[in-house]
Amino acid sequence: MFGNRVALFTLFGLEVRANTSWVILAVLVFWTLATGFFPAQLPGLSEPVYWTLGLVGMLGVFFSLLFHEFSHSLVARARGMEITGITLFLFGGAAEMAEEPPTPRIEFEVAAAGPLASLFLCLAFGLLAGLLIQTPLPEYVAALFGYLSLINLLLAVFNMFPGFPLDGGRVLRAWLWHRRGDLLSATRTASRMGQGFGLTLVILGFWALIGIGALGGLWWILIGIFVLGVARAAYEQTAMRLTFEGSPIRRFMAEHPVSVSPDLDLVSFIEDHAYRDHYSVYPVTRDDRLLGRVRTRDVKQIPREEWAQHSVADIMRPFEDQQVAAPDEDAQKVLEKMQRSGTGQIIVADGDRVIGVVTVADLLNHLALRRDLEG
Repeated sequence: MFGNRVALFTLFGLEVRANTSWVILAVLVFWTLATGFFPAQLPGLSEPVYWTLGLVGMLGVFFSLLFHEFSHSLVARARGMEITGITLFLFGGAAEMAEEPPTPRIEFEVAAAGPLASLFLCLAFGLLAGLLIQTPLPEYVAALFGYLSLINLLLAVFNMFPGFPLDGGRVLRAWLWHRRGDLLSATRTASRMGQGFGLTLVILGFWALIGIGALGGLWWILIGIFVLGVARAAYEQTAMRLTFEGSPIRRFMAEHPVSVSPDLDLVSFIEDHAYRDHYSVYPVTRDDRLLGRVRTRDVKQIPREEWAQHSVADIMRPFEDQQVAAPDEDAQKVLEKMQRSGTGQIIVADGDRVIGVVTVADLLNHLALRRDLEG
């Protein structure tokens, strides 16, 4: 969901990461403040002052986003939920929850924490700006804090729109969940609200861009497309989590997976398995005992003319913990393993005995069939 990320720092036991797209936001905020906002609000200042205000303003936005997301994360953790970290991306940030909130009340409390934190910063920065204007300090110091007060107000208002996965959408989901007693149904309704909000932003953006020639409409279009995509993805993620959580992975595995012997020569491995089965990874076994894994692409380590002189044992690798699951392991946890490791399949083993294999495609096909049959 978040793409390539870079770890920035760890605070309160939570790792803060930035999606590579966040660099675009940081540069745009910096440049817009230094060349547009502050020169328009405070004419007559020197260029170095404008660029300094732009830099400090950008850092203030960064702090405000983090304050908002840490509020979500710390409340969630206080309610017993696991938070895997915080990621900043092009249009804001997200506290990454490893699980769905256990009750509607906790969902409401976690969702409301962010906008309340932003409103707190809005009032704090606004009060500070009002106090600073009474001091001999330059006017632009108070203007800077006034800008940060406005940003936090906008952040709170935007996030409280009742469309999932915005904070207001999570509040709506909590209320619907409480009323209906069905988390998936509540998520579906809130997600549709979020998609409607995203579509509205796209339409308004096109109207502003084409109808009145406002370049700012391009931002509305981009934000709308982003909200549309995230609303859909968040619903799909919730549906998958609720479908697989609490079910053992043995329920979804394919039994008797294709495996290869460590003594198999590479010519036979390629001709009889890779070209026939089209798998990217094979478990290496002897008497159903798991020895390791071999990837089809690892054959390229050996020159083609030497394949007959080498066996699978020469290129096989040991399995890592993220690539093997116990048969009674929670299916949702196994799916998360596959997502973290970036592999499309996982071996199911009872001790060192291979009993099955599960792929992401298997789980998605199960989800699609269940949705088709049950609605």
